[in-house]
Amino acid sequence: MRFSPDGVLVQKALARLERGPCETRELAVEMFGIRGGPREIAEDLVTQVLEGVPEVVPAGGGDVWRLAGRGRGRARRGGDHLGELRYAVVDVETNGGVAGSGGRIVEIAIVQIDGGAIGDCYSTLVDGGVAIPPWITRLTGIRTEMTQGAPRFSQICDPVRERLSGRVFVAHNAGYDWGFLRAEMRRSGAAVPRGPRLCTVHLARRLLPGLDRRGLDAVADYYGIEIRERHRARGDALATARILLRMLADAERRGWTTWPALRRALARTPRRKARGRDSTRDRTRAETDDMR
Repeated sequence: MRFSPDGVLVQKALARLERGPCETRELAVEMFGIRGGPREIAEDLVTQVLEGVPEVVPAGGGDVWRLAGRGRGRARRGGDHLGELRYAVVDVETNGGVAGSGGRIVEIAIVQIDGGAIGDCYSTLVDGGVAIPPWITRLTGIRTEMTQGAPRFSQICDPVRERLSGRVFVAHNAGYDWGFLRAEMRRSGAAVPRGPRLCTVHLARRLLPGLDRRGLDAVADYYGIEIRERHRARGDALATARILLRMLADAERRGWTTWPALRRALARTPRRKARGRDSTRDRTRAETDDMR
């Protein structure tokens, strides 16, 4: 489901948060009239509406929401200028299955960007407890035996969440990578981080309308960026981070200097219809579609 940032539900949430921070359950009552019931349902509904709304940020470990710029963590100049935001650029490699239904992460990389500069890069193979099919090995070079002995996702869940917390989640085809991360965190019993997300494929459609192809290779080639270790998490994440910095510079030249301005610009970009499956094959097809 998609919710308009100017819709009634978001406006109800903003009106309530004007009075101060609010727990998820209380927001669910304000927004949906939901009283009682499973806590997970309330959390999912509120999160679906508020994720990506820059005026609202999670606090108190994710169980409380507040208006950005109020309370702890306020950044300079309101904290919404693109150059001041903190980014986590993510790439995952998987076994080719569907997120949440047999699909597992077998490698992950997270590149942090602060103050417009690439910083820490975290990467690791992940033992998903599944066999890696030959077509994935041909694509990535990752074999089943390479992941055996690597940490399980539950063992790296805390450092992963720590590297994502308080940052804009970025990926090339962000819905794919986010879907797998969310599924793995829920499987591990961990709270899913909340916050804005940015897709560099979507950004390419808005910034580079004349580009025939918008797969990672095509966008990297446009900006003159070399991808080392293509189809490996670290190589793709580092390339995406470098692409992001170039794209943010292009966005600022167009006058989209803040997160709200960028969101408004992206809202005018036609989106692809959601696909029924969320697998590596689907991501490959989606990128291939952009490459025609």
